[in-house]
Amino acid sequence: MPDTLFSAAQLRELAARGIEAKLFRSESSRFWVNLVTKDHPDSIRAEMHDEEADIYLVLEGEGYLSLGGTLVQPTIPSPGQHRGVGLEGADVAPLKAGDLVVIPEGTPHMVDARANRLVYLVVKCVTTE
Repeated sequence: MPDTLFSAAQLRELAARGIEAKLFRSESSRFWVNLVTKDHPDSIRAEMHDEEADIYLVLEGEGYLSLGGTLVQPTIPSPGQHRGVGLEGADVAPLKAGDLVVIPEGTPHMVDARANRLVYLVVKCVTTE
């Protein structure tokens, strides 16, 4: 579903099922907006993007955001995209509704909502030409 845009009603249904949905994508693919729902997931995943900054706007719920450090068991599933099973040496901060977080490109990060439900918008911004 990565290139599909959804109506508000469809987004509510997808969010209820815990599926990430794309709200908007620019013509140039320089930025896009996703709605993410994490509802007590069994596991968490760390990531880092070489050429994308993330902006999170938390809409409801609470959780934790880990920033910095190094990826644990890193993989590169696609060019410029790094994943890991966790972060070592990261700073951890609580997330709650109303929070706005800017994560620069090249910054390892991880959202933990295993104890709660967390719904947030992610604006992805390509930072290089």
